[in-house]
Formats: sequence, structure tokens, C-alpha cells
Amino acid sequence: MVLEITPLKDSMVVSIPHRLDANNAIAVETDLKSLLQTNPKKIILDFSETDYMASAGLQVLLFISRDFIKSGGRIALIELKPSVLKIFDMAGFTKIFTICISREEALRKMA
Repeated sequence: MVLEITPLKDSMVVSIPHRLDANNAIAVETDLKSLLQTNPKKIILDFSETDYMASAGLQVLLFISRDFIKSGGRIALIELKPSVLKIFDMAGFTKIFTICISREEALRKMA
């Protein structure tokens, strides 16, 4: 397993790796699909350690979140560094995802 997944209240917190690119996108996707099999209602993706995001990583997030949200799940992204936030903004993902500063804010917004 590539991702660290931690339960938090009624959510699952997923720590995204230092880099999310073509080298690990498939492994990240596999881990996220496994998580979705447990039927969580809320997922918080923690980007506090992520310094680099490539298009392969964006694609994984888009595919996983699309199916999860369609099934009634809620997802929030937290602690995006300025360089990663810029990539999300340029790709239009800031309009798709709930982006929060902290776990606490994400829990409030997803309540």
C-alpha cells in the first residue's frame, strides 16, 4: 500500500505522497479504489506532504472522486501547498473539489 489511510470521526483521511505523478499514479489509484470498497461516506485527502502534482495524479483524483461523489460520498482536500494549489487552479479543479486549510475545516464543510 502506497497511501497512509487513517480513520477520523466519520471520515477517512488519506495522506497523499510527496509526489503524485506517472511513477505512482497507478498505485495511488489502486489504494483509493480499495478504500472505496469499504464504503466510506467522507474522504479527506491530505496534501500536506505533497510538493509535486502531475497530470497523471490529477487524472486519478478526477476519476476516483467522480464515482465516489456520484454514489453520495463527500470529499475534501486539505493543506495544499501553494505550488500544488496553483496546479489545481490552472486545471479548474478548485471548482470541482472542496479545498480546506485543515482537517477541522474539512469536517465542518462536509457535515
